[in-house]
Amino acid sequence: MKFNHFFGALLFLSMSCFSLFGQAQKKLLTQDVFDSKWRTFQSYEDTDYKQKMRPQFHFTSKKNWLNDPNGLVYLDGEWHMFFQHNSLRNGDGGKVWGHAVSEDLISWRQLPHAILPYKNTKGKSGVIWSGSAVVDHNNSLKKQVGKTQTLVAFFTHTTSPMQQCAAYSTDKGRTFTLINGGDPVVPNQGVWKGERDPKVFWHEKTQKWVMAVIIAGPDKLIRIWNSDNLVNWKRVGDFSRDFVECFDMYELAVDGNPQKKKWVCNDAAFYYQIGSFDGTNFSSDNKMLSGDWGGRRFFKAFYAGQTFNNSPDGKVYQIAWMKDASKKNLFKRFGLPFTQQMSFPCELSLKSTAEGERLFRWPVDQIKKLYAKSHLLEDISSLSKVNSELNKISADLLDVSISFEPKENEIMTFTVRGLEIVYGNKTRFPDKGGKMVEVKSIEFRNMENDNETIKIPAPTIHGQVNLRILLDRMSIELFVNKGAYAAASYCLPKTDKISIKSSNGERVKINSILINELNSIWRN
Repeated sequence: MKFNHFFGALLFLSMSCFSLFGQAQKKLLTQDVFDSKWRTFQSYEDTDYKQKMRPQFHFTSKKNWLNDPNGLVYLDGEWHMFFQHNSLRNGDGGKVWGHAVSEDLISWRQLPHAILPYKNTKGKSGVIWSGSAVVDHNNSLKKQVGKTQTLVAFFTHTTSPMQQCAAYSTDKGRTFTLINGGDPVVPNQGVWKGERDPKVFWHEKTQKWVMAVIIAGPDKLIRIWNSDNLVNWKRVGDFSRDFVECFDMYELAVDGNPQKKKWVCNDAAFYYQIGSFDGTNFSSDNKMLSGDWGGRRFFKAFYAGQTFNNSPDGKVYQIAWMKDASKKNLFKRFGLPFTQQMSFPCELSLKSTAEGERLFRWPVDQIKKLYAKSHLLEDISSLSKVNSELNKISADLLDVSISFEPKENEIMTFTVRGLEIVYGNKTRFPDKGGKMVEVKSIEFRNMENDNETIKIPAPTIHGQVNLRILLDRMSIELFVNKGAYAAASYCLPKTDKISIKSSNGERVKINSILINELNSIWRN
């Protein structure tokens, strides 16, 4: 009897060891699917955040290149920002999904690279291009472990032709397992070899998961799929739009009214449409509206913006890549160990205006956590007096708000750290009926390219113009009339002073100037 017990115990131990070995081997095989040469994050330990020209309140990778934000999602107290990242060198090229997390949307901690290039089961290799991520709130995938909801990422695998693939994480995005062994959940449709950028979200009314993919082709298609389990997808509709790269789609309440919601879709250059979406088809009046005024379509600094899924407060937040891919960009000029930065996070809202319903973009309120010192000047009528007060302020990182009442032909120049921001010249702007009309504008020049003037519409509202300026070490973001019009650009501040001048001389009407000096988001 003891003999049998002995061998029974030995057999149980052997089977347990085999099972543990099998689990460990399975985990190892899952990890080894990814090409290990891209797993370079350990080498980032030799880089800090202390470079003089590193942006101080905009996200940058610790080192190497980044571009499009991907997989923006909130889960269990953390905002996740995945992003296009060349983990091998400080320049454009093959991509992994980089990964950073934040508790407040502004201070970020970079984590090891999330999803790496791999070979699928047919032996086809590809890198990891843009996509989105969702929280599997109802355990559709049946992979949830304990109380931690599963994070599911969808991305373009750049095989030829490109395919839409997926991976899931049961540990809050720290590690990922490929779905279907890395084979597509949505195969190439045969319209275009470059079909890409899957946007996935939950559609509450139909209780379905929705995927929108850029199919392009002569009809410039966006194709819609539905799913119940995040793996098997059924094609349900197509629609066309003029430009489709880095497509995004989200629902907003008009004027904050939860009973009056509309859908917005936008592309990489932030041209957007407002309409309705029933889970299978998007429809609108087909007007393409501009959500950013920072230059021509492919040359805007504000590019490839994406919104967060699963926001805990129901609001819609957006981050974009601040694009400067020129050979002489400032990152290379200053020999920085990283290249490119993200925009500052903004809340999006739909509001009624004289031109109709329009999208507004406004910096998140969490920026107030960075305020180090504030200076408020009010009821200003004398330029010499206000400039005397402004001269006492030595500024670096800034959040500046100005409210003023310009006279009919007045040209006002706000010089912020050597960058001239001019109000009063005219630009052409579409009215409610789409007719181009002339309105006053805010203008500024890219300090690296004085031939490029960026013009932002700045019509008076009840006789006033409101201007907000976020100025970092190498970038500027402007918001006019509380976010009705916005633009972003790279620049190079040259002084630490602020001043104002007017074509009308000494007398002006400035209601208020609020200057907030900012702390850095980097802890070291």
